[in-house]
Amino acid sequence: MNKSLLVQTTQGPSGILTKESQYVFNTTATDKLCQIGLTMPLTAKSYSSNILPGVIRQNLPEGFLLHWIREKFGKTMRMNDFNILTLTGRNAIGRVQCRSEAMSAPESQDGEDLKELLAWKGTEDLFSHLAEKYAQLSGISGVQPKFLMPQKSGLSHKDVEKASIKVPNLIVKSSGYDYPGLAENEYHCMMIAKKAGLAVPQFWLSDDKGVFVIERFDIDSSNSYLGFEDMTSLTGCQNDEKYNSSYEIIVKIVKAFCSDSFKAESLHALFQSIVLSVAVRNGDAHLKNFGLLYTDPTSDDIRLSPLYDIVNTTSYLPKDVMALKLAKTKSWPYRNTLIEFAKLHCDIDNPEIIIDTIVEAAASYVPEIEAGNIWRQMKSHIELGCATLAAAD
Repeated sequence: MNKSLLVQTTQGPSGILTKESQYVFNTTATDKLCQIGLTMPLTAKSYSSNILPGVIRQNLPEGFLLHWIREKFGKTMRMNDFNILTLTGRNAIGRVQCRSEAMSAPESQDGEDLKELLAWKGTEDLFSHLAEKYAQLSGISGVQPKFLMPQKSGLSHKDVEKASIKVPNLIVKSSGYDYPGLAENEYHCMMIAKKAGLAVPQFWLSDDKGVFVIERFDIDSSNSYLGFEDMTSLTGCQNDEKYNSSYEIIVKIVKAFCSDSFKAESLHALFQSIVLSVAVRNGDAHLKNFGLLYTDPTSDDIRLSPLYDIVNTTSYLPKDVMALKLAKTKSWPYRNTLIEFAKLHCDIDNPEIIIDTIVEAAASYVPEIEAGNIWRQMKSHIELGCATLAAAD
C-alpha cells in the first residue's frame, strides 16, 4: 500500500503526508493560504506525530462507515488510519483533501435525484443501495450510519436549491438497528432548531422516515470547499476523546480562533446550541459536534459552523446526561446555571431571551408530517427538558 499522500487545499497544494515510524507532514506550499489548518502554520520543519494532524484525523470514518470499509477492503489491505485515509481522503468534509498518486481516483457518480430518493419505493433498502455507491467516497466521521452523496441536477428550485451542484453536497443518514427512528428523531430536533431561529443547513426526511438528508454547509455558492475544523482538531484530542472536555473549553476555542467580527455572533450561536441540547435532551453534543468554518486559515471570516448532528438521546438512554461538562458537571443544567454560564463565559447580556425563545419553540412544536413512534417517545423527554429550563436551581 502506498505510504505517501499529497495534501491539497481549496487554495492549492499544501504538502506531503507520509507514514514512517510516525506520521510526517512536510509543507511544500509557500502561500499561507494553503496551510491546512488553523493550528498548523507553514513551516520548514516537519510535523511529526503518532497520530494524524487534527484537521485530517477529524474525518476518519467511525461506526457504520468504518465497519463498511473494513468489510469491503479488509481482505486486500491493512485497515489502519493511513490506509483508510488513502481510500476516503479525496472527498472529506472541509477544504483539505488527501490523495495518492499511486491510486486512481474512484469513478465519479452522477448523483441522485433527491425528490425521487425521498419518495423511494424500491424493494431494496434505500440506505444499503446508496451505501454501495457512495460509502467509499466518504471522508466523514460519526457513529451513525452516514455517507456523502452528490445530488443530481435538473430539480426545480422548489424541490431543492443549488440543484446544479456536481460535488457530493449532501450527507445521507440512516437510523441503524441500535437506534430505531433516529432519522426522524434528528428531523424533529432540527425542525425545533429552525423554529427557534438557529442557523441550520437545508434538510429533508424520506417519506418512509428511514433516511435523513442534510445539505453540506462547507461548500460555498461557487462550489468551493470551505475550511472546517471540529473541536477535536482544535483541542488536539483524538476522536475517541470527544467526551473528555467541557463547554467552557469550547468557548475558549471560539474566543481564540474566531475572527473579531464573528466572535460575538459565534458565542451567541454556541449558547443557543447548548440550550437547545438541554431542551431536547441531546446528550451527544460532544467535541466533534461543534466546529469552525472559514474560507482559509488567514481569512477574516472564521466563525462557528451551523448546527448539525442533534438528536434526543434520552429516548434511547433514559438516564443519559450532557456529553461535556458545564459548570464542572455533566448533569442537565437548570436555568440559572445556563444564565450564569452565558454571562460569565459567552459575554451575553440577556441570555433569558435566548432560553425562553428555545423553550417556546420546543414546547410548542407540532410535527408537520405524520409522526412515527419515536416522536411520541421524544415528546415527554422534551417536555422535561423545557421544564428544567423554566425552573430555577
